[in-house]
Amino acid sequence: MENSNEEALFRGRSSRSCVRMGCQLYLSNFRRLLKATWMPAVLFALCFSVVGTIAVIQYPRLNLNAFVSPETAYTLLDDYLAIFVLSAVAIFAGGLVEIATYSCAFRLLDEHRSTGKMAKRGRWFEFDRHWAWRALKGFVCSAIVCGAVFVLLLAVSYAASVAIGKMGGKAMVTTDATVVFATVLFLLSMPPMFYVVVKYMLDREQKFWPSLLSNLKCGIRHYGQLFVAIVMTVIILLIVSVILLLPAIVVALANFHANLGVLFGDPLGMPSYIVPLTAVVMAFAGFVEVILRCGFHFIGYYCYGSIDTQEEEKKKFNQEIQNI
Repeated sequence: MENSNEEALFRGRSSRSCVRMGCQLYLSNFRRLLKATWMPAVLFALCFSVVGTIAVIQYPRLNLNAFVSPETAYTLLDDYLAIFVLSAVAIFAGGLVEIATYSCAFRLLDEHRSTGKMAKRGRWFEFDRHWAWRALKGFVCSAIVCGAVFVLLLAVSYAASVAIGKMGGKAMVTTDATVVFATVLFLLSMPPMFYVVVKYMLDREQKFWPSLLSNLKCGIRHYGQLFVAIVMTVIILLIVSVILLLPAIVVALANFHANLGVLFGDPLGMPSYIVPLTAVVMAFAGFVEVILRCGFHFIGYYCYGSIDTQEEEKKKFNQEIQNI
């Protein structure tokens, strides 16, 4: 019955169709998504506000003080340590609540996979510990894999740059170029991991590590579809983010130019309420950003359904060939 519906998950689709269906599902269920994710999203927004305010106000001001009065720079060490610790705590806590936000989105997607629709939420305060724990395991394990891949690519790139330098008789490839090259290779190798995460989250029978290799192979076989879908999604999210986060961008640029002017002897020229204003704008930006990122998983949802459908059809075709 579900497969007769245009929004049916397990149906062969192109990359463009996956993106279109994912966006439609995201927009048509936006209120349900907002109601299900608002609590961890607000916590993420607070963490984002702390990091953003420190980045555009506190850290630049400390650097200015150290630059203007180098002889007293050592007295600022405690301030640097304080903002470093606060930023680290906010980034760590923000990562946890961001994963919790995604777990709420995946719970809705699993509901749609099972019933063909997302039911209206009865309560404003809902949190499923099972989904949060599964999301934490999935994203942390994926981060470990991604980190290992990046380190491997960085080591290979560095070895290649050293070999090129020895053949040329001098250092022909800079360290920055090596890091950039490794980063590009890393980003190009990540689409299969996108499928691994979504597959793990939506298939309850999956265990991350035992099924990692087989899911990676499947993702690699459908690399083109995943790559195109991810690129299209990133472009869409970037455009929407720039539009919706324009206030945060304006505040950040205003702080940057104000601090830059101080270096040339101009007064700071910022109003007394700039710190709370920046904190509020950054909190809004964080909330909008994490809700937008949830849309990424809606598109991944249809990519996962399309790939599994194609794999199943391929398996049936091979079985029919063997039976002939």
